[in-house]
Amino acid sequence: MTRRTAPSMAMIAIAFLLASALALALTMVGSAHERAISSAPAEAASRVGVTAKCDGNPEKVIVKNNTRHRIKITKVGSIYQPRSNEPFRVDRTLRRGASVTFESGTDANNNVLTRQYIFNSDVGSKEGARVATSIGRFVDRC
Repeated sequence: MTRRTAPSMAMIAIAFLLASALALALTMVGSAHERAISSAPAEAASRVGVTAKCDGNPEKVIVKNNTRHRIKITKVGSIYQPRSNEPFRVDRTLRRGASVTFESGTDANNNVLTRQYIFNSDVGSKEGARVATSIGRFVDRC
């Protein structure tokens, strides 16, 4: 003769934890699309290059478009204690594979942001360039 007993609270708790763990594991399985995760921002970030040349006259911010389509560069500015007129609105369209150099400082001649210096070289990697584009914002440190 088999004797049946009521399940203990510990057994119920263990069953609940196992079911919860299984449900969590199942939500992690599947493609990135099914989980609503996109790799597009990381790919976009790697295809637009920003280089800040913080020392020298002129100071330079170089933006390179490595995407397969045109992008619009809307604003360029510094990171560390930006001036009151920063970021500078540039509204430049950059075709695929092209690059543009923005200049600042007393010897700036091409694509001039300002004739004043915008970068503070004394703070090292706290300073850099921030560029806003139609596909995101990008930064390079000094």
